[in-house]
Amino acid sequence: MSDPSRSDRPAATALRRLLWAIVNDDVLPDPVRLTAALAGTRWTVIDVVAETGSTNADLLGREGAPSDLDGVVLIAGLQTAGRGRHSRVWQTPRGQLAVSAAVAVAPGQAESLGWLSLLAGMAVHKALAEVTGVRVELKWPNDILAPAGVPGEGRKVSGILSEFRPAPGGGGVAVIGTGLNLDLTEAQPPIETAACIRGMTGTAADPTALSAAYLRALSELLVRWPEAVGELADEYRTASATLGRQVRLVLPGDTEVIGTATAIDDQGRIVVEGPSGRVTAAAGDVTHLRLH
Repeated sequence: MSDPSRSDRPAATALRRLLWAIVNDDVLPDPVRLTAALAGTRWTVIDVVAETGSTNADLLGREGAPSDLDGVVLIAGLQTAGRGRHSRVWQTPRGQLAVSAAVAVAPGQAESLGWLSLLAGMAVHKALAEVTGVRVELKWPNDILAPAGVPGEGRKVSGILSEFRPAPGGGGVAVIGTGLNLDLTEAQPPIETAACIRGMTGTAADPTALSAAYLRALSELLVRWPEAVGELADEYRTASATLGRQVRLVLPGDTEVIGTATAIDDQGRIVVEGPSGRVTAAAGDVTHLRLH
């Protein structure tokens, strides 16, 4: 005799997917599909919520050793107290996804933490090319821009913030937070500086497929970090929109440097050549300057 509960499982799964789509209007990834798509990657726990204060803060605030948090992903469709660089508040309105992923960091890896945001940018680049066919550009250190030739050219379609919680005795847990603009409306400022996937392609992106592609790519890149940062740096440079550009670099402490971005070294640092000489920076805000 067959097990009735076993035969009902496909119908139950289909019903869960239908209810999820109705309730969330297809703006959030389907956790069932996403978990299945990420089988075999480093991501072992996938939590999807409609709304939270900050996905990064939620993961950093969870109890447990770094090994307990490694592989946990939290995705939200709305953030009311999201975090940006330099303690800025970053709200994620409807039409955007906030994806935070926890990574255990061994004591010897801490000096390469700056690479995590760069790897996330590379993963977004790979995911959008796979899902939409658009090859976005990377602005050092943590922004992803719409490329030339598409609506929203040069505007920000995604941003990244990586944070670190040290553990006693060394190492700790890093949380890589990534915001993706799926769709934007005029009611969601600052529209003049932002781009979205629907705007670039003319069609809506499947949030499940996009989240899966991004997290798969990030998992694959993390396998090579930090041992293969030389190869990773070469790949990052290929997708960089900053190299060769006239830029304004604002360093911590508000020191400003204007010059040409001549290199991104194997440590992930930017090198800017200006009137006062060469500046190498591991952190800072970059603005691409337009030539007149």
